[in-house]
Amino acid sequence: MVVFAALIAGLLYWRLRPEPAPVAATPTAATPAEVKPADPPPLFAPPPPPPVDEVEDAGVDAGKVATGQNPSTTGKGPCTGKCGDGVGSPALDSAVLGLARSAQGCYNRALRTSEVSGKLTVSVHVGSSGAVCNASIVNDSVGSNEIASCVLGRFRGKSLPPPQSGCVVVNVPINFTIKQ
Repeated sequence: MVVFAALIAGLLYWRLRPEPAPVAATPTAATPAEVKPADPPPLFAPPPPPPVDEVEDAGVDAGKVATGQNPSTTGKGPCTGKCGDGVGSPALDSAVLGLARSAQGCYNRALRTSEVSGKLTVSVHVGSSGAVCNASIVNDSVGSNEIASCVLGRFRGKSLPPPQSGCVVVNVPINFTIKQ
């Protein structure tokens, strides 16, 4: 009972005692008057590029870009006149192969609905300024209009490094196989 009485007395003392007045902080010379909060971290950071090791093997002839073949005549844009007599450049070949690797996404998307495989050869006409004047399928053993259309979209309208001279035709073989 004594403990209970002591507990009640302590509670009453705590509730009835006056609260001390708050002490106002005075700024000193060492304390800056205005402190800016740190900038928050960015809300969006782009994902890193995919590793090169994940690219599907395109076959034995994938690294061989044929330039200067299949001369053709076009009548529009930077490829006016005869195209195919120019000289390609290593930077152009590298850029075209990069676009060919990106075409793997077209194949992966198509695999969601059907199991297809085969080889496409894309003929890309690149003007002297590096503009892609035309892209067309010259060989198609895949047989999927969805894949062919998507692959052509990867090339058409792009601006690539210019060839060393003239207008060139770059034939790019792309193999699509199902991973086992």
